[in-house]
Formats: sequence, structure tokens, C-alpha cells
Amino acid sequence: MAISKDEIEHLEDLARVEFGRKETDKLAKDLGEILGYVGELKEVDVSDMPEMTHSVDLKNVFRKDSAESPLRGAAELNKQSELAGDLINAFPDKKGDYLKVKSIL
Repeated sequence: MAISKDEIEHLEDLARVEFGRKETDKLAKDLGEILGYVGELKEVDVSDMPEMTHSVDLKNVFRKDSAESPLRGAAELNKQSELAGDLINAFPDKKGDYLKVKSIL
């Protein structure tokens, strides 16, 4: 499909850009090829294909959102458990295993 120079100039006006003569010629050629390819795609019969939004059928896997101690995983190992306990005990404002900090927003 051929794109005229008038159509390229119209696109320049819409995009508020200016192309040189060589760029205009190249853009007209490239856009013509792209639109020709889109025309070929329009002719492909896809009536027997199911509708889809992605080419690969992927699904997000989410874990259940629950409040847990951020240091609970470290309790499995003695040394890390000791360090976690020391950190919690040294913190000035806490509630259980949760540490209270000043708001930064």
C-alpha cells in the first residue's frame, strides 16, 4: 500500500515534527510496507481460532496474603534465631515480633 507525501506531511502536522526530504521518502516507503503487511494479516482466516489476549496461556499464581513475623523464617536456624531475638529485644518500640518505626511519608 503506497503512502503519499501529503499523508506524510499530515502525519508531521499531527505529531508536530518535521522530516527532511530523505526521511519523508523513507518513512513513506516503510509505512507502505507495514500497512501492506497488516493488509496480509487481515486476509488470514482466524474464524476457527479461540479468542485470546496472550500467545502463551500463563496464569498468575498468588500465595494467600497473611500477616506473619518477618523474622519467623530465621527461627529455624539457631544463630539466626539468636540474632533475630537480639534485634527484637534491642529495638525501642515493638509489639511482639513487629518493630515500630517512624512514618516516612
